[in-house]
Amino acid sequence: MKVSYRKLFCLPLACLLALTACARGTGANTDAASAEPVPIEVPPPVEQTNEGLSIFYTDAVSIRATILDMAVGQYNREHPDSPVTAEKVFTDSSDTVNDEQTQQMLAEVMAGEGPDLIFFVDDTMDIEKMARRGVFADLEPYFEADNFDWSGYNQTVMDAGVWDGHRLVIPLEYKIPMLYTSQTALEDTGFSVENCDTFDGFLTEAEKVQNDSSQTRRLFRTIMAFKDFAQYAGIPYVDYNTQKADLSFSELERGANIYKKLTDLATDQDSMSGAADIRDGSALWISPLYAPDGFLMGPGAINTFDELVMMPIRDRQGGIQAKITFSVAVRNNSPNLQNAYEFIKFLLSEDFQLATNDSRWRDFSVLNATNEDYYARNTTEREMGIVNPGNPYGFTDIDLPQEDFDELMSYIEQISGAFYTSSQTQFIDLMQGYLDDEISYKDAAEAAESQLNIYLSE
Repeated sequence: MKVSYRKLFCLPLACLLALTACARGTGANTDAASAEPVPIEVPPPVEQTNEGLSIFYTDAVSIRATILDMAVGQYNREHPDSPVTAEKVFTDSSDTVNDEQTQQMLAEVMAGEGPDLIFFVDDTMDIEKMARRGVFADLEPYFEADNFDWSGYNQTVMDAGVWDGHRLVIPLEYKIPMLYTSQTALEDTGFSVENCDTFDGFLTEAEKVQNDSSQTRRLFRTIMAFKDFAQYAGIPYVDYNTQKADLSFSELERGANIYKKLTDLATDQDSMSGAADIRDGSALWISPLYAPDGFLMGPGAINTFDELVMMPIRDRQGGIQAKITFSVAVRNNSPNLQNAYEFIKFLLSEDFQLATNDSRWRDFSVLNATNEDYYARNTTEREMGIVNPGNPYGFTDIDLPQEDFDELMSYIEQISGAFYTSSQTQFIDLMQGYLDDEISYKDAAEAAESQLNIYLSE
């Protein structure tokens, strides 16, 4: 693999996107209050040569870099006449290095150069804003010409990469806001799962627990369980279509207040350790950081001492929103679109996904069979125990019957929408002044809304 050591410079994403936005008359001087919906413009393909394929990814999330390493190696062995050239950025545990090289790559893409494929592994880049600025190529004609069979994939998640019929981004992995607890913990707190059929109902139950001075259980064990609540609730506080922000939703203030009260929380993965806290009476809900692996360890451990209860945080209408955590797109002026399609098709294939399933413990795959295989190979087909007997929590085994996995998959089937996160639009990050008791919620919301309106119009 090739690692680039070119001289780097840092150019903020907002400035890079402004280069294309201003060309369409939607620059920062546009009055956001009177903004009309911005059409999705996808430039026609350039002349195609398909002589190779270059891809860009980082090891910021090492397990995904591992999967891509394996993909490049296997694909090149199977396609020696059209090999993939990978530019893998090593972070060396430095976010600054990763950010600088990512910005360099974006600058090249905006200039009509750079890699053919861009893999997104974190929230550094605003995927939706880039998609709406015509940065990505439309792959829908290639999937249609190939009669690609989407039946085994989560359709709602895959459709989150489609704008106005243009398939601009291909999701690869996602997660949903699943919470796990025990029946005893629910009885201790009086928390009603039945009342949580909408986000408003969940807020009411959460507020009830937090406002009970006699309650010894923390609402959540880790703060990450609730950080993305605005997106999981489906609150449309950012509208890329009209380039406007609206932070007047009452659920935002209630959610921010709940988040602000989440103190003295753990910082680990919230799986087996979280199950121990539920058992020992110090936490009500856990939400493991890693979806498939955390589901095995957290709920599996809870089942060994109590009756497991699982519940998704539902959105305002009662649906379930999925967070896309791993995806790929092709730059719009790539001369290698057919090669790009073939590599993406390879990544989505059941053969490749199952062959690399030991590395797919972080999030759910968009291919349903991959998730089913991961559960089977780590439970019914596993010969060795999955629990380290030397763990400090006293667990010697897990208990995760098929019906528990089936219940989890039933929530996957209820996904009603999906979203991409962006560090530029993350609600909680924008409200830091309020969270730190520096300003009131009203002042923080007004400042954040103004900041978002500027960003969206750039």
